[in-house]
Amino acid sequence: MKQLLLIVVATTLLGAGCELKFGDDIKLVAPNVTAKEMAEVTQRTGIQFPIGASGLGYVFFGSGIDDALAIKVLIPEEKKSDFLKNNLFQSGEKKKPSVKIGSNQSWWNLKELKDREDRTKRLPKGRYVECSFGKAKGKWVAYISWMST
Repeated sequence: MKQLLLIVVATTLLGAGCELKFGDDIKLVAPNVTAKEMAEVTQRTGIQFPIGASGLGYVFFGSGIDDALAIKVLIPEEKKSDFLKNNLFQSGEKKKPSVKIGSNQSWWNLKELKDREDRTKRLPKGRYVECSFGKAKGKWVAYISWMST
């Protein structure tokens, strides 16, 4: 009986210690997409945003096993060439995005893009980034998705 009680207690303690802890989900739209969120995107994706860029929509899914984010960013006309110097546009694959992280957000609309450029890239440690960049209503906009697996 003592052994059974010891096994039950040990299993309970081990099970409690192995509990997976997940983060929060965050959903923001302009003007609430701040430099903090844009810095988070840069840290995870390596994409640098030029001065004057502003976030229009942001979603971060941290409550599941794999983190994921999507952001829509307005790039000033005079900073377009700076944005296109990002490594993703230099060495990423020229293919349309397959990850649909932002697709359920009201601000996510890839169909609005004209003069569109798409890039995808596998990053170290099982991470993946995609970007669709083009003109929407006469302004340069980047849609960026990132996920870890």
